[in-house]
Amino acid sequence: MVPFPTPTKSPLDRSPDELVAGSAGWLALALNLGCLGMGYVYQRRWRAYWIGALAAISTGLTLGGLYAIKTNNDMAQQPDAIHIQMYGKPTIVAGFVMGAYAGLMAVGIGSAVEAGLAVKRARQRLGR
Repeated sequence: MVPFPTPTKSPLDRSPDELVAGSAGWLALALNLGCLGMGYVYQRRWRAYWIGALAAISTGLTLGGLYAIKTNNDMAQQPDAIHIQMYGKPTIVAGFVMGAYAGLMAVGIGSAVEAGLAVKRARQRLGR
């Protein structure tokens, strides 16, 4: 008769460092590049997820607003027909969207690097 194997530690019984160290750093990095914070969900780091979400929203709104103001000022300085025909009338909205995408991309890259470094730090603390 074969004895039962010794039970391993349940994921619920692991420390936060063990959870992060057990995750694949490259996968957490890749999941955070989309700026949805899925790498943090994968690592079960909820505080980092919510901080990243708030940073993405505030950065997107701030850069979107600044880019929309810049676009509006550019339109006011060059109101010729060619400029309006090339870029169309809703340039303020387009400027806002472009700035928001730039902000989201910056937060996505920053959170991806941080998620990869978190795995490295957790593995160093655990001596792996």
